[in-house]
Amino acid sequence: MRNFARALATSAALTLAVASLAACSAGADNGGSDGQTTISYFSWNNEASMKEIIDTFEAENPDISIDFSAPTGTANDYAQTLMTRISGNQTPDVFHMSIETRNEIIEAGLARDVTDAGFMEGIDPTASEMYTKDGKVYGMAPTAWAGVIVYNKDLLKQAGYESVPKDLDGFIQLGKDLLDEGITPYMEDTSVTSGSFNPMLGGYYAASGKTDQTIFEGKATFASDWTPLIEQWQRLVTEGVLPTSTVGVGADQIKQSFMTGDLAMFRSGPWDFADLGTSGVDYGTAPFPAFEGGEPFVGGGPDSPYVLSSKIGGDKLAAAEKFLAFLNSDEGLTLAEKSLNQISTSAKHDSNVASQLEDVYRDYVKNGKYYWINWPASGNVMGSEIAAQFQLLIQGQATPADVAKALDAKWSEQ
Repeated sequence: MRNFARALATSAALTLAVASLAACSAGADNGGSDGQTTISYFSWNNEASMKEIIDTFEAENPDISIDFSAPTGTANDYAQTLMTRISGNQTPDVFHMSIETRNEIIEAGLARDVTDAGFMEGIDPTASEMYTKDGKVYGMAPTAWAGVIVYNKDLLKQAGYESVPKDLDGFIQLGKDLLDEGITPYMEDTSVTSGSFNPMLGGYYAASGKTDQTIFEGKATFASDWTPLIEQWQRLVTEGVLPTSTVGVGADQIKQSFMTGDLAMFRSGPWDFADLGTSGVDYGTAPFPAFEGGEPFVGGGPDSPYVLSSKIGGDKLAAAEKFLAFLNSDEGLTLAEKSLNQISTSAKHDSNVASQLEDVYRDYVKNGKYYWINWPASGNVMGSEIAAQFQLLIQGQATPADVAKALDAKWSEQ
């Protein structure tokens, strides 16, 4: 699910569909005549990965049955199928939404307000914030994805370092020292929103008390707030830490360079750990360095939250609430960790993460010190624009001021 929010590209289609959703209702069916209540769950995860979770829940709640379904294709298929069901008066009792679709789903009245629901106990406020509107929470996200710096311990030792410095100046000096040893310091996939700028921005916001909402609300601009930060980030390129050749190199190629010992550090996460484990590289993980005035952060955000349909009530609602309570229990989160490779941010469970991630998980992920730009609208459009502008910046075809100006222009069109 970590790719759901970024991959979803059907927000425009969803916006067109929601105009007629107010009249669509799945009703408040209270269950079957045999005393068993059935709730429908449209999942982003496939049936094989969810099987143990659902089987365990049903075994512990024999009066509740989960009618499971999932898309067979991509993230786009999920959104399209969900909207088709909603338009056909078949809204799932439990489903998922993303950053890109949350406004349309919430404004159409499809998601139930779960702000004060008992199953929300222990949910990380950072995760709830993503799915809050007008002070009300509409989704439960007990897990998150996290992007970190993965580093080769042996190559860092060769340059005289035991770990990755947590300030930008120190990180750049590490890069220079690696270059002196003939080692490529750092790379990241530039086809997506800058993997390092996001967490560095988040750490700056957290320490300074500033927020991206001032830009989204028209109280500031990218030019005023981001230009000095982009100038700091650009030092990674101008001082040789991030090679200009990074542009056009895919994530898999970057990972292979790291696995063969040709690259000291790259932006990655738990999704690559299985491959890294086969490489023989002794690796560790670290947060991203802090901008001046900021603090170290990791990249990341809540996994796509569980949503309760606003159209259900009675026994169905009670059964759906039990299901979400199970998903946010120690038992449910242990199963999610095992079956879905998800990382808990809930106070109810500490995930048994890879040893290389333990410190970062404990000190950053569990403390809400992760960030990804929380676009209130047009997340795909703006994410693509940032990626394109940062590629121009890396290649020397744009200045930080140019990048910020272009972002202001694109945002004004949304």
